[in-house]
Amino acid sequence: MASMKVFEVLARVLADSGRGPLFGVTGDANVYLVDRFVTAHGGRFIAAANENGAALMALGLASVTGRAGLATVTHGPALTNTLTALAEGVKAGTPMVLLCGDTAHGDRENLQKISQRDVILATGAGFEELHKPETAATDLARAIRRAEAERRPIAFNFRTDIQRQGVETGIEDVPVAFSAPSITPAGDDLDNAIGIIAAAKRPIVLAGRDAIDDAARDALLRLAERIEAPVATTLRAKGLFQDADYNLGIMGTLSAPAAIDVIMKSDCILAFGAGLNFHTTSEGAFVDGKRVVQVAANASGIGRGHTPDVGLVGGVAETVEKILYWLDEADIPPSGFRGELEPKGLAELPSPRPTDSSDGAPLDYIDMLVRLNDLLPPDRLLVTDAGRHMVKAMQYLDVPHPRFYVQTASFGSIGLGMPQAIGAAAAEPARPVVLTIGDGGFMLGGLTEFNTAVRHGTDLIVILCNDSCYGAEFAILRDKQMDTALSRFDWPDFAPLADALGGRGVTVRRVEDLETVRQAVETRDRPLLIELKLDADTMPFW
Repeated sequence: MASMKVFEVLARVLADSGRGPLFGVTGDANVYLVDRFVTAHGGRFIAAANENGAALMALGLASVTGRAGLATVTHGPALTNTLTALAEGVKAGTPMVLLCGDTAHGDRENLQKISQRDVILATGAGFEELHKPETAATDLARAIRRAEAERRPIAFNFRTDIQRQGVETGIEDVPVAFSAPSITPAGDDLDNAIGIIAAAKRPIVLAGRDAIDDAARDALLRLAERIEAPVATTLRAKGLFQDADYNLGIMGTLSAPAAIDVIMKSDCILAFGAGLNFHTTSEGAFVDGKRVVQVAANASGIGRGHTPDVGLVGGVAETVEKILYWLDEADIPPSGFRGELEPKGLAELPSPRPTDSSDGAPLDYIDMLVRLNDLLPPDRLLVTDAGRHMVKAMQYLDVPHPRFYVQTASFGSIGLGMPQAIGAAAAEPARPVVLTIGDGGFMLGGLTEFNTAVRHGTDLIVILCNDSCYGAEFAILRDKQMDTALSRFDWPDFAPLADALGGRGVTVRRVEDLETVRQAVETRDRPLLIELKLDADTMPFW
């Protein structure tokens, strides 16, 4: 047995969990924990400029790895600064543990005292308390397990008076994760699902974010070939089938024109690991009049968006194997739907009009995205901040695998992309991260954390879409024939700001400036910001 301080026990659990790095902002209630994590265990600590940024960095890492990200803040205002990040994580279904120090019990005069449990629960995040010194390790391990099992942020609350107490402890390992058993559906629901598939004349196989591993992809492609169905993905599974025949690309409000025609003709949607939210169903238009089978890893994933005709709880590969077995046993013929379709080109997006190269002509945003897509490193991660610019960026910028795509608009907030890009980079340090962000989002949440990327040597390429306004609000006011001045901003040039913050900035006013961008990308040795000077009136919205 050995005597340790509670904060030393917590640091050891974090180090042993293998879920670093730890993102955070230090204060009196967590600085001992961070110090011990770094000095005693060689842990990597990424210091953010803002507590919300720290929590978002943990979400960005978790989005790429699928495992819980770790962040820590002190008490009171530091915690309340993270509420937007917690809500984003809840709505995105992203696991994260926020280790938040808390005021000592009975310290009623402390300026930073607040009921931390109440504000955390209001976001939809879970809450775990450090109960007593003897349970510190198991309490923290439970928080990590809950985050990954429940797919949401869990706040781990530890008071300053408890964390500084000594405790007699052994050196035994405390498990922080367990392997959930694979589930194969059976019974009437499976029979009904197979009946729907057998009767379908124009089925579509749809993959969501929970169906992007290699085994799931291979299984879904075999199912699609067996029933002669085209394949599609949700936004967050973007790119899963990019090299496959009969690929429709993204199903939903971002669908390509040819894909929309196919979806509207279909009579059955087989959704695997997809929530079927209003974006994917195009406000219900893409599932209207169709039979829908939804497969999810647990019951909570069934009917979160559209209510299916049949819901199956099971692993993707296991469920597909069972479906294929019974289709073959019953000698069900394929649908023949593929015979009506061209194998290639169904996911092709409209070509942009080339930007007018005459002096003073505005850049065409889609044209710039197409050109940048070819110019930027192909082995990238892609992060899209929220805003008017995001829709076309989601469509026209590629990723090599959906695991490398992070969308940050689940809570509808701009300015969350920069920190999540830093977290994503920490998960995949060998890959460059491309972030698309608007001018408003950059000023709201990206400016200070751009310097964090500089300080920590992040390989980051920022495409800053500067139309000198809050774009969505500009479009609303313009369309209502109201004064757009309320949404306009006279920002400074952003490229010099990037230089001042320790990175490098390049401004694009004309197509010819892309040659400077190409050289800057190829020779980058620090975070690079590419400022696109865009015209508010010519920017596309939805």
